[in-house]
Amino acid sequence: MAGQLRTTQDAPIWNAIEANNFKQALKLVDKRLAKRHTDYLEALKIYIRSRSPQLPEKSAVLLHLEELPERNPPLSDIEAIELYDEALDEILPQSNETWERIIGQLRWQCVKASPKNEELSLKCFQACLSKGALDHARQIANSLEKNYPKNHSYIFWNITMMFLFSASKKCPENQKKIWGGLALGTIGKLAGATREAKDPKQLPTRSIQTPQELLLLDRITEAYGKPEQRLEYLQSSQLGPESAVAKGEWQLWRTRLQLMEAAKQWQELFDTTGTLLKRARTKDESSQLPESRLSDWIVWEAYIRSAVELGSSHQVQAEVEAHLNPTSGIDKSWSRNASLAQVKLFFDSSTAFSSSQQGKVTAIVKYLQRYGKASTAYNDLRPFVERLNSDERKSLLEILKSNTVFSDAGKIGDGQYPTKEDVNPHFTLNFHALKLSTAGQITQVVNTYKLRYLVICALPEHERRQSPVRAQVDFSCTSCSQPCGLTCKPCLENAAREAIQSYRCAIDDDGRISKTLLKTDQHPADDLSILAAMCLIKLSLIDADMGTEPLNRASTTYTLQATVLLENSWLHSKHNFQMTLMLIRLYKYLGCGTLAMRAYHRLAPKNIQLDTLTYTIFDRLSSLHPHASSQSTEVSSKQRTPLEHLQEQQKLYQSSRKNITKNSWLSFKHGSYNSIFEIREVSERLTRSISAAMSVIESRKMSRLTEPGTPLTETSNGFDLILPNTEFPETEFSDNLDYDSFPNFETSRGPRFEELGRYTPSLSANRCRVNLAAEKLMLIVDPSSNVAQEKELLHLWLKQYLDSEKQNPPAKMGSEGMTRSEELATDTYHAMALILRTTRDQSQLAETDFQGSLDKYNNDLVESLKEQLVLVNDLKEPVPAFENTLHALYTAHEVGRTIVNFCKYLSKQGKDFVAKQKEASTKAEELALKLLHLVGDKCAVVKKGLDEGGWIDKVLECTLPEAQEAVGDEVNVTVVSSLRALLDENFLEEWAGEIVESWRDSVIGFSLLKAPPTKT
Repeated sequence: MAGQLRTTQDAPIWNAIEANNFKQALKLVDKRLAKRHTDYLEALKIYIRSRSPQLPEKSAVLLHLEELPERNPPLSDIEAIELYDEALDEILPQSNETWERIIGQLRWQCVKASPKNEELSLKCFQACLSKGALDHARQIANSLEKNYPKNHSYIFWNITMMFLFSASKKCPENQKKIWGGLALGTIGKLAGATREAKDPKQLPTRSIQTPQELLLLDRITEAYGKPEQRLEYLQSSQLGPESAVAKGEWQLWRTRLQLMEAAKQWQELFDTTGTLLKRARTKDESSQLPESRLSDWIVWEAYIRSAVELGSSHQVQAEVEAHLNPTSGIDKSWSRNASLAQVKLFFDSSTAFSSSQQGKVTAIVKYLQRYGKASTAYNDLRPFVERLNSDERKSLLEILKSNTVFSDAGKIGDGQYPTKEDVNPHFTLNFHALKLSTAGQITQVVNTYKLRYLVICALPEHERRQSPVRAQVDFSCTSCSQPCGLTCKPCLENAAREAIQSYRCAIDDDGRISKTLLKTDQHPADDLSILAAMCLIKLSLIDADMGTEPLNRASTTYTLQATVLLENSWLHSKHNFQMTLMLIRLYKYLGCGTLAMRAYHRLAPKNIQLDTLTYTIFDRLSSLHPHASSQSTEVSSKQRTPLEHLQEQQKLYQSSRKNITKNSWLSFKHGSYNSIFEIREVSERLTRSISAAMSVIESRKMSRLTEPGTPLTETSNGFDLILPNTEFPETEFSDNLDYDSFPNFETSRGPRFEELGRYTPSLSANRCRVNLAAEKLMLIVDPSSNVAQEKELLHLWLKQYLDSEKQNPPAKMGSEGMTRSEELATDTYHAMALILRTTRDQSQLAETDFQGSLDKYNNDLVESLKEQLVLVNDLKEPVPAFENTLHALYTAHEVGRTIVNFCKYLSKQGKDFVAKQKEASTKAEELALKLLHLVGDKCAVVKKGLDEGGWIDKVLECTLPEAQEAVGDEVNVTVVSSLRALLDENFLEEWAGEIVESWRDSVIGFSLLKAPPTKT
């Protein structure tokens, strides 16, 4: 605490404060002040007053604090300033702007009064840095440099702060170039001193001396200098990546090569990269390769690009051969780059060694033969396969399906599976007995299947999506020649079947491979299962007939097949996070909240993953499974409710602020200047995180359902963690969501599988803004929150929000990331907001204008409620309740409850307004109550349906239908046969039972959807 005991007389005051006896503490301070007035005692008195719960007292304290920066002479007692700092935090916690204006200014004035007090300056610099008061921190850093000219670090602190301030949003536009230019000029002089130094080991104080300072030079020059200047620095022997100062910093090499390529210095780039590659394979006196890292892929790319421009492809080939020479001693991880460079050369050079179509195909096959046992082979070759023409693709496919690529892998398959006469010939395999005895052989098979999937399914699908007539015509599949839509059903079915069959072969190894794996290892055959599941998910999305019972749909069969396949595969590879991510999505779609949460627990997300991955489970969880699970779990920590999990996520944002502050200060202390900017970038992204907004929205929705007796406020459930007015249309969110962790075998030219395999719209900035605004509207009409002053502030916010919305009306922003239920809810809340606004505009509008506007808003409100009623009523076959059914019911209930509160609120808004609004409010309330009762009726239907028996059998029949069953006509029987051969009957029974229990657990939440009692 700031209040240090200056004398023994202070002890009684602090004892009273700690006992929360503020009245006694004030008496003691006043007694001391009567004897002798000091800044410290005055600050102590203000601090005690700030602890008062009375709002007028806090307002008086804030008024006093606002006047402090104008005091003359300025306050110079640092302990008094720290007391004022704590007083402000009591009144306005986390208010950095106010802190900067008041406390930041006081700290700078204190340093200015005692510039030779280094400890004081460092203390204030750290405080200003932690609160984002960059201008004050810059001034303090400038003072430190001036008063301690021999301290090398302070020079760079000042440069860094000038640059940071110039790049911040707080810096006035007319000053950005001033401070940025000053930072550039200052560090440019230091760079000049380094270049002019005669002895690089004896550099002057004012010079660049470390790799971090070089990175700072490059960063500032990039922002405010010219590309030629950046390149000049990096090509100099004193400041470039080979200089004594750089100490081999690899980032400088990367930047230099990129700048040379951008400047089209082809000859210089060719010579430089050629030299680097030669050094990479040059042995030292002990026959080691100390510079092998110089054969990084970025070097090869630049070498090939410059060679193609210069027409020197033959020299590249010679370098490739030198790197691939078995006697070179180059590690396989680095020689892989040389092999891939050979492939790239075939594609990029028109004067390559063979201009025939077989040249490119041969290059791909040779690379696959050499590195097919590496899991990276598919991603390495994918961009090149995408560049093949149709004839070249056919040629490659013939080679891949012939199973002659790998001499040691034998034939794929075991010949025990049924086939159809009309099976796609490109996926037909000549099955022979095969024992995949090593992980390498399995990986070869996996890479082969991925490439075949790319050629047969992914590339043709992408090309059909790009077709300008995709919405008007049916296509003929270029792979199987059968009629198809954007996706080809026969091709996907055969791809799934073949992958399942080979996966069964791979895991049926009598423990030869699985026993050699560590607990944290993934099984090498995992991607076969994932590939099959991806095909099944795509099949489920081709045509979903929502008019039939969920378990009578072919789409549900494919979804269940993908789910059971992945669940079974997870048993063999429990650390495969990609399977887990897919299972979370599948279980959510199926309405199995507890199983989705179980899968999420398997991820065991930590630290930043709580920001990047939680969307997979918690987005819309309030309309799927907001309540605690009734099922037991294995680990006690998993007993948390969904609301508690969201609270854990919000702790990340609270702790990250402290960690970022601490790490920024440590970076300054240790001269790690580049990390300062990286840390600030992370801080900015977390501050504007779309995931943080999602956690606030979902936790408030859950609280409203599960804790109805606890009133919500403007700061509860993490609302204070996000920036003020985040719901305004002009607000920008940081999309930190991790989509790349999902498996992706699609073409790199189009959408990833994560996007293609979505069952519901993804989290979007527009949806977050709309939901955050709706939360504040609900606060206005919430009967449990009846503080008049807070509601008036919310009405002021509403006026600003609607004025801002005029610049970006909802019609222009669209319905990105919204379900139909959410679109209708948005329309309802928008009409509600406009009506609320009229309660404050009545005196400012003419009678005819006022009544006309009010009638329009009420009509819009009624129409949106009617459409919600139709949507809920059209849930004809809601048993079992999948995600779309649960979501529609929860969303409709929230809308109905809010409108009931809204109508009650309007009934208290003055006689004149009530008289004009009474009829419309009555109609809206009737519709809202009807909606709530309809939701209740649908919930009862679902509950009753799930109480019946036979559901386990129904799940099994839907997952693996017999050929004569109705749904079986639409599902490929060979896929079913392959799954039957893979899956154990006991496992299937247990899994189906878990599905049914999860459905029953989900409908427990319906008890939260209570309709108000009918008026008598």
